[in-house]
Order: sequence, then structure tokens, then C-alpha cells
Amino acid sequence: MKNVTLGGPKELDDAFNCMMRNPQRSVEICDKYLIEHPGDTHALFMRFQALGQLGEHDKALADIDRVLELEPNSGGYSARGKFFHDIGDHQRAIDDLTRARTLDDDEWKTSLDPHYRADSLARLGRLDDALSDCAFIPDDHWMPALSGLPAGNKQQFVDEIKRRALLARTAKT
Repeated sequence: MKNVTLGGPKELDDAFNCMMRNPQRSVEICDKYLIEHPGDTHALFMRFQALGQLGEHDKALADIDRVLELEPNSGGYSARGKFFHDIGDHQRAIDDLTRARTLDDDEWKTSLDPHYRADSLARLGRLDDALSDCAFIPDDHWMPALSGLPAGNKQQFVDEIKRRALLARTAKT
């Protein structure tokens, strides 16, 4: 893999470059960097991502919470919303993805946030709300399965959202 330069401190570039192949090493680099720069939101965010890959959810959540405490922004709420989605905490995912949209509606509409929020809404049985979010998915949409999201084109995505909402409603009764 080619090394990427983020334009930041070399340590953070190194942490980023090894995150996918060695998230533990990325955490170690971030830990060392954060000793001298405890409020660096980029390092905290990078460590959040690496810790999430390692399944260390409590530590990852502490880092993203700290990022949002220091620098509330749509990207941070979006990332935490996706994190909650991935661990099955769908109400908190919806709350954060909604907050991300409130902070930057244009960015939200062109990201994967509507996909994640629609899926979380469906998993809670809220079909009408989920379908409202599906309206933001482009007609030429296609993607592979990603983080538990439905794969395929827009119609296949919507069909699976409907199925998931029906399953959630059936499970409640």
C-alpha cells in the first residue's frame, strides 16, 4: 500500500497509513502522540477508528465523545452515528445522524448517512421514516454490502429496508 501524506504531523500520517493493516500499531502511535497533544482531535479521531476496528468499543466511544466535546461537527456526529449503527444501538445512531444532518444538511444528503439512518429506522420498525431517508439515495445507486447495509441498486436497498422494518414490527408483537 502506498503511503498517504495527510499534511499533518508525521506521527499521524504514520498512524493513518498503518490503520487498515495494523490497527493496533495505529493505536500505539496515537497513544504516544496524544501524551504530548492530549486535545488533538485528529489523533483522537484516528484512534477512535483504529479502536473500533479492534472491537474496543468503550475506548473508541470515549475518543469520539471527546472529539465531539472539543469540536462538535457534522462529520464527527456522522462517524459516531455509523459507529452506533455498527454496534446495533440504532436509536443512538438515529440521534447522531440526525444531528449531523442538522449541522450540515447538504453534506448529509450526499453522504451515506441517509443509508445508515434508513437502516437504523427500519431496524426499529419505523418504515415511513426510513423510506423518507431512502428518497435521498440517488436513482443510479449501487453498492456492495457495507457495515450491514443492504447491497444492490436503489430498489433492492428499499426492498430490504421494507423487509427489515416488517421484521422489526413483527418481533415487537
